[in-house]
Amino acid sequence: MTEQSAHEAGSESKGTAAQGIRDLIERAFLVGMGAAAFTKDRAQEVVEEFVRRGQISGEEGRDMVDRLASRSRDEARSALKKADSSLQGAYRDMGLITKRDIEDMEFRLRQLEHRVQLLEAAADSSGSGAPAADSTGA
Repeated sequence: MTEQSAHEAGSESKGTAAQGIRDLIERAFLVGMGAAAFTKDRAQEVVEEFVRRGQISGEEGRDMVDRLASRSRDEARSALKKADSSLQGAYRDMGLITKRDIEDMEFRLRQLEHRVQLLEAAADSSGSGAPAADSTGA
């Protein structure tokens, strides 16, 4: 196997691994969201049964369902943050860069280009009184 084909195979396996990790996280998130929706529906049924039996008031039932739904959303957000953090770690471990890394590098490049332009302008203004050097040697 040549060095180039080994590099291509390594890059391909990194891409495949990243896609596999992304798919796994997406599936876990969707399962979690499905479970959360089922839980809310089931909680609503149980609360309605308690209200029907007179064990709790309608207002207490609505409050209970709202608290459960809020808690479920909070837990889903927390799980998503953890999954995102794990995915970012996996990207770093595989040597992949993120969109934010690219944006940061583009910003730094624009800053450097601006500094070079300022230096060139300063050099042009300080050398404007003297004739330009002749590169032909004549």
